[in-house]
Amino acid sequence: MDEKIPLVKIDSIDVGKQLNYQTNGLTVISNNTNIVPRDLAGNVMLHEDVTDNPLLIIEPTTKKITTKSILRVIDTQFKYFKFPATTTIIDDLDDLDLNLDLDLNTDPIYARYKPSEDSRINAGSLYSGILMDEVEDGIPQKNTNAYYISKEIKNSGKDLRIRIALQHRYDSPKDNQTSDVEFSLIKTNIDTGLNRTYQLYPEDNKAMSQYQVKTLLVDDVLLNSEFAIGDTFSIGAVSEHDEEFKYHTINAVTSYWVTTDDSKNVDEWNQEIS
Repeated sequence: MDEKIPLVKIDSIDVGKQLNYQTNGLTVISNNTNIVPRDLAGNVMLHEDVTDNPLLIIEPTTKKITTKSILRVIDTQFKYFKFPATTTIIDDLDDLDLNLDLDLNTDPIYARYKPSEDSRINAGSLYSGILMDEVEDGIPQKNTNAYYISKEIKNSGKDLRIRIALQHRYDSPKDNQTSDVEFSLIKTNIDTGLNRTYQLYPEDNKAMSQYQVKTLLVDDVLLNSEFAIGDTFSIGAVSEHDEEFKYHTINAVTSYWVTTDDSKNVDEWNQEIS
């Protein structure tokens, strides 16, 4: 004879009470001002020495969530890996392509620098370094605005070919007044110090008239015997006037400084000349 399973009768009143809390929150009864009077700030109003104060209602409610019910909703099965693990064995390593095909610039000498912006030339009796701070190509700058002689450059035994193009302009409020400008190669050595006139690059006529634009072109060679590890080279300039309305300016767009290996037949971008 089969055993009868007793039926569980749901109490509709109890369900109704629970739904009231689920819909309106756990404090639905105590928030009812007809049951618990509150002031405008929401505080419960109680009075001293009276017998008809409202009851302070604490409404405990609980919800039961069984493990069986939550497993139906959340999939806890581990699916990240499949076991047993498998491996692939390569018998012939010659079939592996280990060529990364990296295009590395291995020339330790080549550098192409330019000014990052237009700059004025200082006036006075001493050559001052000019702005040449932007690296367009080749090796970076160890010292800003300068070419640094590294161990690789010196030990290569190579001579350096330097090519310079500096477009400069003179501005003046008077059309009958000229101003001189001159350029040089500055060398700094650890032992001998700073030489502002290591190489001079005089132009045919150093005097410039109002709004005149000229371009200095240099193609020079520095012998390997002339420099040591740690030496730096920079471009110097000096002008006759550097005032508010009377000054010389170097045009950044059309100016550059290129250093290459003199034994190579290359252009200003270190490209082979056929």
